[in-house]
Amino acid sequence: MRLKNLLTLLLLATFFVAAAEKPIVKVGDWYYKQFDYRKAIEYYQRALKKDKNNTYVLQRVADSYRLINNWEKAEPYYAELAKKENANVINKLYYAEALRANQKYADAKVYYKEYLTVVPTDNSVKTRLKGIDEVERLSKDNGFYDVKNEEGVNSSFSDFGVAFYKDTGVHFCSNRFPDAYVKHVDNWTQGNFLQLYQSYKKDSTGQLGKPDMMAGREPNRKYHEGTSSYNDKMKELYLDRSNYNGRRAFPSADKTVKLKIYRIEWLQDQNRWGDEMVEAVPFNDKEYSVGHPSLSKDGKTLYFASDKPGGYGGVDVYVTTREIGGEWGTPINLGPKINTSGDEMFPYTAEDGTLYFASSGHTGLGGLDVFSTNMVKTGNKITNWTEPENLGYPINTNFDDFGYIIGKDNKRGYFVSNRPGGKGDDDIYSFVKKGVILNGIVFDAATGLPIEGAQVIMKDEDVEKGKVKSGKEGDFTFSATPGKKMKFYATALGYLPTELTFDVKEKPELVKIPMVAEGGCTLEVTVLDKKSRDPLEASKVKLTNLTNNKDEVCTTNKDGKCVFTIEKDVNYRLEASKETGEPDTKYLTVTSTLPNGCKSIPSTSYQVMELEKVRKGVAIKIENIYYDLDKWFIRPDAAKELDKLVKIMKDNPTMEIELSSHTDCRATAKYNMQLSSKRAESAVNYIASQGVEAHRMIAAGYGESRLVNKCQCEGTTVVPCSDEQHQENRRTEFKILKF
Repeated sequence: MRLKNLLTLLLLATFFVAAAEKPIVKVGDWYYKQFDYRKAIEYYQRALKKDKNNTYVLQRVADSYRLINNWEKAEPYYAELAKKENANVINKLYYAEALRANQKYADAKVYYKEYLTVVPTDNSVKTRLKGIDEVERLSKDNGFYDVKNEEGVNSSFSDFGVAFYKDTGVHFCSNRFPDAYVKHVDNWTQGNFLQLYQSYKKDSTGQLGKPDMMAGREPNRKYHEGTSSYNDKMKELYLDRSNYNGRRAFPSADKTVKLKIYRIEWLQDQNRWGDEMVEAVPFNDKEYSVGHPSLSKDGKTLYFASDKPGGYGGVDVYVTTREIGGEWGTPINLGPKINTSGDEMFPYTAEDGTLYFASSGHTGLGGLDVFSTNMVKTGNKITNWTEPENLGYPINTNFDDFGYIIGKDNKRGYFVSNRPGGKGDDDIYSFVKKGVILNGIVFDAATGLPIEGAQVIMKDEDVEKGKVKSGKEGDFTFSATPGKKMKFYATALGYLPTELTFDVKEKPELVKIPMVAEGGCTLEVTVLDKKSRDPLEASKVKLTNLTNNKDEVCTTNKDGKCVFTIEKDVNYRLEASKETGEPDTKYLTVTSTLPNGCKSIPSTSYQVMELEKVRKGVAIKIENIYYDLDKWFIRPDAAKELDKLVKIMKDNPTMEIELSSHTDCRATAKYNMQLSSKRAESAVNYIASQGVEAHRMIAAGYGESRLVNKCQCEGTTVVPCSDEQHQENRRTEFKILKF
């Protein structure tokens, strides 16, 4: 039970129309409209014996086989339809899909291209076409996974929707057992309605024991009970089930019963499930399905799949967060990086934050494949997702592979597949991950463009562990063991050999190998937030050649990096800036110089530029500004600190400031006010002497009127303080008045 039928669960009428009452094709149509495709095929086949060229019936047979995911039987019918004169373009696409599913990749490419000549804007199909070239790589077993059929839990029926239950076992759904409440079957699968089961691990390997139907008053009542997600922190189980209230179902306008997400609580003190099954989310709807729930570990985030209007394809993955009061907020579509014109479903978030999901629209081996992605954050805000990675064989095959979950050890887990050799339709498989997949890219250090055909060798110390050629996008893949320090060696025509050392982690980052063209020099600039040390994407970096005064401007990537080509024995000036979009907040512009930027050929130079985020009107302390007792002239050590402010003023030529001086409470308030005013004026005069316009600065002496602690030397309340506490009050600050 897969694809749309996983989200469209049906309640059929119980009456029967005798074949003798209507022509054969109309009887087939009746079954087709009731989603009983297997029965419809029987009548359509009888009609084709009388008229084998009936285009309408050929279409119905092809579509029926497609809708029950039998691409082998669908292929010859779509072949006949796609090759007809004035063929409907959708049949060219479906024929290509059948060919791809049946591993006839060269022929599939032909018909994908024919489809795209008519529908050139279908990016999902472009991705599938491009992905055919990836089949050889994805089909290769790199020894990364050990996969085993969980025979002790599987049946000859459909077993899927596997989900962790605490640390001891799993829940899953199956149509193996005749329903207690309704005797008719789901015509889509010709099986019983789905019910929830549980199985416990037999040992530390994760092998599952004999399953039992989930106990309790509410679970496993009428119709379908499907995929689930248990959150131990909240002691609640989320599951999708047919839209009914315990007595009757509520069909949509198209006469089908959709899925909704429900919630049931575990009663810890009574060691049982509660008696109330309630709708879990406010966006459940009678007209579309909401299912495949996946709760985050903290119970604050819920991922799910839905065919709700406004998505990118048939079924999309969405996310919602729990608001104050416990209600779930407005669902957010994960966007075109994740969702395609195909189907995306069965989301699962691992403890390390990786999101796994199944897709028929991304580059894959056929049917549903499992993919992984990670969120991209700017500060604390999720701004995008990384390009989904196909997990490859043996997790994925040219059959349907989905429902991937992995434990907190990031090594053991389960998934579902209908690949040959199983016990039934969909079977649950366990896996052990023996390493991690290292994805990498080789690129031109100056232009950032990928380098195709580079030879990349990975070594563990001096032992070669693999050798590959980079793909069209400069990409390459190895499997490696976490905790190892691997060395990469890259060579490419027209480029200098490059060596890179990489620490392999449980959750590896992308291996990036920049290559320098023969005879060239490059400069890599990284822009960071001065306080958080986070890379600043979308910063502006300007490189000025001080010989000819030519500027080159670059915008930093998500890693906060820009790469420039530079010349030998030439002086350069760098300027980094970034807008915040807020009128009273700004990153201060920073400049630096590179004397003789490229000292030798070839080479790569590296520069880090830190930008400080400041707010208008907020005082910023200038550290280590000291004056002699009762004096106000600028000492050499103070001048060094004020020179830093001089540079800030020159780097930000429109900025205006108030420079203030403060004293401690010792001596009289009047004396301290006079002394601080003289010191502030002295600091402003020094900065002006270094080339900063005096009109951009205001000197302010506040004496002891703005103490930063409770030290008090006069008045009714005297608070004695140490020398260190008095030193806190003796300070020089500047406050931005205008950007």
